[in-house]
Amino acid sequence: MKTVAALGLCVAAAVAAGAAESMPPDLSGVWQIAKYEPSIRTVDGKLPPLRPEARKMYEHNVVARKKLKPREDLTRCVPPGTPRVLWAPFPVQIAQTQRKVFWIHEYQHLIRHVYLDEPVPAPDDIDPSFMGQSVGHWDGDTLVIETLGFNDKTVLDRDGMPHSPEMHVTERVRLLDGGKRLEDRVTIDDAKTFTAPWTARVVFERKAGVELKEYHCVLKYEEY
Repeated sequence: MKTVAALGLCVAAAVAAGAAESMPPDLSGVWQIAKYEPSIRTVDGKLPPLRPEARKMYEHNVVARKKLKPREDLTRCVPPGTPRVLWAPFPVQIAQTQRKVFWIHEYQHLIRHVYLDEPVPAPDDIDPSFMGQSVGHWDGDTLVIETLGFNDKTVLDRDGMPHSPEMHVTERVRLLDGGKRLEDRVTIDDAKTFTAPWTARVVFERKAGVELKEYHCVLKYEEY
């Protein structure tokens, strides 16, 4: 009987261990970018591979900003969109369930819903938006997020890096340093704007004890 009981305990322990190994990492918590970068660059520090017309637009936006006449979306209360919001120098809280992963940004109180284990929607089935529509799945210890369905009202950084509504964003999110940091490798695929897909990288630090604050983007009355 003791042998059977011991065997039962071993089996239970093995099942529990297997279940623990199959559980995805817990990304929940408050995070903030480790280093603010106003200009988006590839992982090797280069300018993204812009097409000629897109490069002209980008250079125009850079000059306009230097003349203190940037694009309207860079001066008014327009949502920055995905993935630009990831580089905002404000905390973001991640809340994780079996069905969704929520990215709750302090900046403009923007919330992104990442629906887990659902098919990537067809572009024609999505109403264009600032943040796009996101679906995700776990690849081992990495959360893979695909986002599409963008409007044409945002840019990718403070300088005015353009994109088209057909942009497809793929993120690979994973914990680093025992959960103290969070890495997000962001791949941009937008054939109308860039000559090839390219990847940027943003790293967040865990902010224990930090809570999101109230944020309001308020325009002057005459600007409404």
